[in-house]
Amino acid sequence: MNTQHRNNVSDDCQSINLRHHNTRSSKPSDHGRESSSALPIPTDLIIDIFSRLPLKSIAICRCVSKTWASTLRRQDFTDFYLRKSSTRPQILLAPVKNRELFFFSSPQPQYLQENLPSVVANCHMKLSFGGFGEIRCGRPVHGLACLRQLRVSEGERETVLFICNPSTRQVLHLPKVKTSRPVVKSMFGYDPIDKQFKVLCMPRFNDGRDYHEHQVLTLGAPDRSWRMLECCIPHYGDPPKEICINGVLYYKSINKSTETYLIVCFDVRSEMFSFIEVKVTLQRALLRGALRNCNGKLGLFISEDNGYFRSSVSERSTSVQLWVLEDVEKQEWSDHIYLLPALWKNLVGRDCLFFAGVTLTNEIVLAPSFSSYPFYLYYLNTKRNTVVARLVEIQGIDVSDYYMDHVVLDHVEDVKLYDV
Repeated sequence: MNTQHRNNVSDDCQSINLRHHNTRSSKPSDHGRESSSALPIPTDLIIDIFSRLPLKSIAICRCVSKTWASTLRRQDFTDFYLRKSSTRPQILLAPVKNRELFFFSSPQPQYLQENLPSVVANCHMKLSFGGFGEIRCGRPVHGLACLRQLRVSEGERETVLFICNPSTRQVLHLPKVKTSRPVVKSMFGYDPIDKQFKVLCMPRFNDGRDYHEHQVLTLGAPDRSWRMLECCIPHYGDPPKEICINGVLYYKSINKSTETYLIVCFDVRSEMFSFIEVKVTLQRALLRGALRNCNGKLGLFISEDNGYFRSSVSERSTSVQLWVLEDVEKQEWSDHIYLLPALWKNLVGRDCLFFAGVTLTNEIVLAPSFSSYPFYLYYLNTKRNTVVARLVEIQGIDVSDYYMDHVVLDHVEDVKLYDV
């Protein structure tokens, strides 16, 4: 911790002490002297004061005293801090390379100034993992992320799972999955009703197909073990790029019986599976496209590249297509095609861009697959079936040649400390 940061933390803590001192009673006693007794500060006022501190200061304040530590671990404080953070979601970037993983966050441009050309990112943490096997980061959900690493020790392979909170820099090791299979596919979801995080996993066969045996673990539950789940339709597929929207995990898969494509819907709260049968017109998009959150609805992105359809956008792309699941029960989709501008090739250069998602102002956001300096996000403002593109520079990121695993547009800061 540098000197400047220590001074900032000290100033934050001192300001709280001063407010506490000012609440002491100054009413004269019967003997004409001021009373030295102190009136207690209301709990809601204490929570409001602490909620104004930056995350690093909160981490330090937890170490000041048992009273402060207890206050900063209260459920109502963490809920209040999370609600305030949710009103100003940030961009979370997760570049990864081999056994190293970074987490950066930056403000959303629309919350600062319209058409802002650049924002500054802060590095939350850097994780380095020993042993053999690359680290993989699942898509962060509601402030947390699930990591997995395939380790090799004495000729034996096993998948190790972690939970990471970039805000508090907390890393939790999850219990070993109940399987003899070395490779485990994992997904991470959040239930906004019961406010619970759950990890869904599926062991895999040696040929890469899923072992139709689903297990789930609830973060922070009294029963700290994996529980078996029943699924009525055995399915398999490549390691999914899942997306969690409003308490439902969506991921692409293949029906093992019919060999047809489908979208699996896992309700995090009820732990029940349902399925979206993909029509012929959607099969190409599902095969090549990317699942993303479109303002609370499931979206499927794809681009056209000289007659080929891909989940990425390049200098050769001529249009982007967006399918939105408008009605889950009826499985009705809307289709939108947007033509890229004539100068798109000059704008994107040789970057290979992936779909990050859609902003609250309905702008499509694209991000480079590999980190570079400077690092840019591409915002596509869709009007009249065409695209007006603008660049936003993310300053402060210098991890060249790192693969940008995820760009999350709705990251919130969670200060709660979790148990497995």
